[in-house]
Amino acid sequence: MGKRLLWRVVFVLMCCLLWRPWAVAEDFMAKGQELEMRTLYGPAIAAYRRAIEEDPANAAEAHYRIGMLSNKLGNSEGAAREFRAALQVDPRHAGARQALAAFHLNRGVAARRQQRFDEALHELQQAVSVDPGSSTPHLELGQTYEEAGRVAEAVQEYHAAVQADPKNLAAQLRLAQGYNTQQQFALAVPAFQAVLAENPDKAEAYAGLGIAYFHQGQHEEARRAFDMAIRKYLAAGRRDLALRIKAEADALLPPTPRGPARK
Repeated sequence: MGKRLLWRVVFVLMCCLLWRPWAVAEDFMAKGQELEMRTLYGPAIAAYRRAIEEDPANAAEAHYRIGMLSNKLGNSEGAAREFRAALQVDPRHAGARQALAAFHLNRGVAARRQQRFDEALHELQQAVSVDPGSSTPHLELGQTYEEAGRVAEAVQEYHAAVQADPKNLAAQLRLAQGYNTQQQFALAVPAFQAVLAENPDKAEAYAGLGIAYFHQGQHEEARRAFDMAIRKYLAAGRRDLALRIKAEADALLPPTPRGPARK
């Protein structure tokens, strides 16, 4: 009887030892969430730290929450470190992946606006590497390549952006324009048409479509596309752009001669 009791005590103690880290970590996570809801960010971070100490193997969510709170407190570098730590624990943590990609994305866009292209490319390449299935990092990286004069690489990124999200019309339009720049007019036509299928008022797409049609010898189609671009710009109150497109169209396609005037 004594041996049975002893084995039961040992069994219970072993269960407690195995259970304790997970259970205590859960308690600290719950405490952290409660403090976070009360906007007590410092104490919430401390609670999440304790959860990590108690159960580091399952600490991805705690790292992620510390990262989000660090962002709110203006510590973006510290936030990025926590997001990376979360992904080391759980590479499938979607929130950490998106947040870390956004960190690099914001830094890359800011650098591009100041024409620091090497820095911008590095940050945006990091964003793509962290979250390759997201459309926006590819789009922003493509735009940076384009502004740096690297059109072929820009087109590759625009294509990747469209593959990730076919409804991303900004990426679709830039892809079509990139095809025109590369004189790949047969590819440009369906790309512009895809934009117009979603937004029939997009004057830029009609203008680009006119250029693509013209260079394929489809002059009547080009004329109609240019006319639509002019109309859409006028409807949007952009007479300046309408006049510019008209000048470009007239340079490519001389106006159709009218019949003799009636007396």
